Amino acid sequence: MEKVNIHGKYDVLMVDDNLEICDVMKFYLRRIDTIRSILTVHDGMSATQKLRNQSFDLILLDMKLPRKNGYEVLEEFRENQFNSISKVLAISGTLSTDILTIAAYHGVRSFLVKPFNEALFRGKIGGILTLEEEKNVS
Repeated sequence: MEKVNIHGKYDVLMVDDNLEICDVMKFYLRRIDTIRSILTVHDGMSATQKLRNQSFDLILLDMKLPRKNGYEVLEEFRENQFNSISKVLAISGTLSTDILTIAAYHGVRSFLVKPFNEALFRGKIGGILTLEEEKNVS
């Protein structure tokens, strides 16, 4: 688990067991001025613990994880007082109907398929952060 402190206003939870993908996403996130912190965990159990105790503005969630998969982590959002499913960007190595259906069933609206480029990544997270900001203004 690593926390990176950066000046900004958004806190990110990154959940992925692929260390190379985590490095790429951290690189992309560090180039965004509004990101304040990035907390990285590499399994579903650790993600669940963090989500129960801390609020995040963006949650990057891989669907295939050790110790608890992404779908099981999504189940936790029903009872989560700190985090909303609208903050989740579901990430997967494949874009299958099953993955989309299950994630959408849980309320996920944003998906990203590996591998991805920086422009696509920034577009997806920008959409989530814009929605969160609009909710806070309303």
